[in-house]
Amino acid sequence: MTTEEEIKGAIVVFPNTLGYASPELNHATEKVCWQMCKFVDYIQTLDPELERHEAIRLAGAILLGLPAFFKSNPELIAEIKIDCHKIRANRQ
Repeated sequence: MTTEEEIKGAIVVFPNTLGYASPELNHATEKVCWQMCKFVDYIQTLDPELERHEAIRLAGAILLGLPAFFKSNPELIAEIKIDCHKIRANRQ
């Protein structure tokens, strides 16, 4: 990793330790936050009277329920595993 790439990383403070977040982790975090905002926007189209903080909490609850949903859908699990394999295969 170059010095420039290291600078793009961040020091992360956890309750009992410090950690280093790589530029890749920072980028992935930014992207998933943007995607989550889009999902919350979608939830609010389903119920425009839902307040933003309520839609955010609902989105979080939906995410927590996904593993149970996946367990009941083996075809979906297989597709996720294929996607995981593709991601690993594209590592530099």
